[in-house]
Amino acid sequence: MKIGIKLAVTFFLIAFLSMTVIGVISYFRAKNSLEKQSFDRLTAFRELKAGQIEDYFQLINDQIVTLAQNPTLIDAMKEFQSGFNKIENEIRLSEKEFEAIKKKGDDYVLKEFLPRLNKNLQVKATLIDEVEYNKNAIILTDLYYVSNPNPIGEKHKLVYSNDESSYSKSHAKYHTMLSDFAEKFGFYDIFLIDAETGDIVYTVYKEVDFATSLTDGPYNNTNLADAFNEVAASENESLVYQVDYRPYHPSYNAPSAFIACGIYEDHKKIGVLAFQMPIEKINDIMTNKGNWKNVGLGNTGETYIVGEDFKIRNQSRFLIEDSVNYFKMLSDIGEDKKVIEQIKNYQSSIGLQTVRTTGTEEALKGVSDTQIFPDYRGVSVLSAYKPLSIADMHWVLMSEIDEEEAFEQVTKLRNNIVVGFLCLLFVVLIVSYFVSKQITKPLNELTYEALELADGNLDVEVKTAGSDEIGMLANSFKKMQASINKLIHDLKDINHNLEDKVKERTEEVMKQKDLLEEKQKEIVDSIHYARRIQTTILPGNEYLAKNLPDFFVLFKPQSIVSGDFYWATRVVKKVEDKVVGERFYLAVCDSTGHGVPGAFMSILNISFLNEAINEKQIEAPNEILDYVRKRLIKNLSHEGGQDGMDGTVICFDKMKNTITYASAHNAPIMVRDKNIIELKADKMPIGKGIKTEPFTLHEIDAKKGDTIYFYTDGFADQFGGPKGKKFKYKTLNTLLLDNSELPLTQQAEMLLNAFTDWKGQLEQIDDVCVFAVRI
Repeated sequence: MKIGIKLAVTFFLIAFLSMTVIGVISYFRAKNSLEKQSFDRLTAFRELKAGQIEDYFQLINDQIVTLAQNPTLIDAMKEFQSGFNKIENEIRLSEKEFEAIKKKGDDYVLKEFLPRLNKNLQVKATLIDEVEYNKNAIILTDLYYVSNPNPIGEKHKLVYSNDESSYSKSHAKYHTMLSDFAEKFGFYDIFLIDAETGDIVYTVYKEVDFATSLTDGPYNNTNLADAFNEVAASENESLVYQVDYRPYHPSYNAPSAFIACGIYEDHKKIGVLAFQMPIEKINDIMTNKGNWKNVGLGNTGETYIVGEDFKIRNQSRFLIEDSVNYFKMLSDIGEDKKVIEQIKNYQSSIGLQTVRTTGTEEALKGVSDTQIFPDYRGVSVLSAYKPLSIADMHWVLMSEIDEEEAFEQVTKLRNNIVVGFLCLLFVVLIVSYFVSKQITKPLNELTYEALELADGNLDVEVKTAGSDEIGMLANSFKKMQASINKLIHDLKDINHNLEDKVKERTEEVMKQKDLLEEKQKEIVDSIHYARRIQTTILPGNEYLAKNLPDFFVLFKPQSIVSGDFYWATRVVKKVEDKVVGERFYLAVCDSTGHGVPGAFMSILNISFLNEAINEKQIEAPNEILDYVRKRLIKNLSHEGGQDGMDGTVICFDKMKNTITYASAHNAPIMVRDKNIIELKADKMPIGKGIKTEPFTLHEIDAKKGDTIYFYTDGFADQFGGPKGKKFKYKTLNTLLLDNSELPLTQQAEMLLNAFTDWKGQLEQIDDVCVFAVRI
């Protein structure tokens, strides 16, 4: 082995062993430290969420006890109980009339309720399974459920059924109070139940369980019946009883939980009060309202609750953030296909997703600990778990984050160690070269001659002597000298030919450059012309001023043309030259994409809006959006595309003096007396999406001086400011509120200046459109 190789190997072994020992020690110390920090953080989250959930259930406990002891509720219980029992005698239906409303009720359940329920059942329900044939129940169900003019889900809006029964008078007296209580605290429903008969004499939302009996009716085997029976049988006036989530038919078999307590008057039990638990509140606590990253849970961390049946009790983060991969994961781990279909139908994993892991099994045994194990996705996680202290509930809380994310910094350290090792190896090779050069002095002379050759002195005499490695090397140099001389001669010939070819290629490149510049100019000119066309389609300020009392519009495309647009039209209906109807429609929308593709979509969307209003003479804004969505799906979704738009269509009916609107995703706001009123919007696009339900029609109860704002997502999503973050909707709404008393023209200037200042030197990422109307 040559001396140089021996030296190189020696230095390499020294460096390799040193780096290996240091690297391994550093890696495992860092991993152990990071693991402890991660578990400490997860434990903190576990304790925080456990405290919040336990406090929330205690709050619900206090709320139901307080309401049950309220004198007004006690009076309501007695009056509803009395009215329920007297309804047959007060209404006085003939046998023929009674049979008619009974058949009407059966038909309603068959057509409206059972199809929705059976979508979520493995064994299909029949009419006899879901209805109560007690006469009082049939009459009340007809008054407040079947003949209720409001659609399913809005039956609670009926306050009085226009009959003269004592029940309806009591309903008019107490319903608003109980409805407001349920809405304020987020309860799914509130029940008043006769303690002796088990009759549900009142509910807020009037689902199919209204007026049924929990002792011998169709729902006497539900968990609501379990809660009622426990309270009804107890002599303990302070008893509050909770039942865990189970599928509940009146809520279309969605998992539901209940809490109940007795209603007493002078220590006599006169009824039972029950709440259907609010899923959204628990979700908000456990999911941090979807802000996992903001509270330090990174990209994969989550906290969730599991019941004694190993089913999850709040939404999975992965269903909310990436439903496609979530359902693929469920399929991959072997979850029942029927359960997966139920989760898709409900868009909820609550009470359906199975979580049987090492942590849930230990926690359900009463153990609080931290471990690393595969979670319900089969992914290795760091987990902190503990049982929850909630009366009547055997629940546990899990706080977890993927092991890969938790140890991400350790992985980076390992990579840095590898890079450092390679760099040191390179240094060792260089050092060994110079050391071997100093040791092998006989090579100096040959080195000098080699340098001369390197400097271009091809006539230098290369001396050869001996037959060892140095002599062999000298002979090789001499041969190389001859080869280089020949090579230089050949290169001179080749260089001459290359210069001619380079000149020819340069001329060709210049011609291509000129052609590209000409084509680019044509394209830019075409886009500018498209902008003039788009500007022509948008309504002018003069036209808007004729039809709106006061307004402003901030329209700032991301590029030359825009995917955002605003559009307006006036529809006058005449009969024999007499104006019988006058409506002014205004649309503020965000088409798919921006730039040229977005502009094409905006023109197509405007044409469909014009077609719906002016050709098809559709009047209601929600029906206009339904029609436009239908046209977009028919024309643009052949290859699976989901092009369309988000936005709002508002109708100012000048004859009726009403304002109605329908909105997809982009919810408008209204400012009144320095307060923001957030208006509602449907969470689905105008185009192909996950949901294709009919859009909702809303009416705005506007007063003089109110200002209604419509905007697309471009302003709120713009990056900028000192930290390069998004502007966000909350900041935009606050800005509009703070400046709402300014004239609208000044508000427009203020918004433009705020947007420009926020964006700074960053690029505008999307089209911006803000439209305001002052009533």
